[in-house]
Amino acid sequence: MDSLNKEQALETAFSAAEAGAGELMSGYGRRPQVRHKGTSDLVTEYDLRSEAIIRQIVGRAFPDHLIVGEEEGASGSAGAAYKWYVDPLDGTTNFVHGHPFFAVSICLAALGPDGREEPLVGVIQAPALGDLYWGLKGHGAFRRLRLPGRRPRESRLAVTETADLRSACLNTGFPYDIYSRGGEVLPPFSELIMAARTIRRAGSAALDMAYVATGLADGFWETGLKPWDVAGGMVLLTEAGGQVSDYQGRPYQLGRSRDILGSNGWLHPVILEYLK
Repeated sequence: MDSLNKEQALETAFSAAEAGAGELMSGYGRRPQVRHKGTSDLVTEYDLRSEAIIRQIVGRAFPDHLIVGEEEGASGSAGAAYKWYVDPLDGTTNFVHGHPFFAVSICLAALGPDGREEPLVGVIQAPALGDLYWGLKGHGAFRRLRLPGRRPRESRLAVTETADLRSACLNTGFPYDIYSRGGEVLPPFSELIMAARTIRRAGSAALDMAYVATGLADGFWETGLKPWDVAGGMVLLTEAGGQVSDYQGRPYQLGRSRDILGSNGWLHPVILEYLK
């Protein structure tokens, strides 16, 4: 595996996320035209514009890397030791309806000899909320919050120490094919909403995971997600001291695992009992 300047990769991710977020904000609140990829799986011109500029910035900085985006698939070097996952607009449905819970999510992962991928750099930017999250493997995870009329506030991320499910705030989401999988998806939701203090559904898996890393929630679960949905959040959550697995408690593998549970660690075995 070739050498990697992780600081350069992080700066590239910052630049790409900022540019992608700029494209999104140019259309936020305008009720953009929508194309349906599925019954409830939407794409807009702003998804495509965001991804295009992100690919341009990352590809220029790392021409020998592979880039995999939600909308346009793979580009770059197919045999590369490093892979970029790009979600140019996580939370498209929110964006279309004018809700602020959407984000650009970018992650750089290293490809191991066994084919497993290790997330190294993660950046999640939620421009309508003024939030920027980033993590660098081995160096922690951070948040920069910009509120109108106030100076940006930066903090290091750390998960909660909540160990009692009754005191927990959980995040979740529903897959696009819930209409055919309701019998699988809804029972654990029904049980957990009665067992936890509360459940929130932001509509963006990237933000759901960032909120667990930040301590705004204690756990998150969802099925049917793609690698670009969760890769950036995995860096944040693990660097903040949390735990990520599939529904069987096995380490989550990008591109291989079907279901994901991210938590503060304390609640992980408890929530798993509801998901198994």
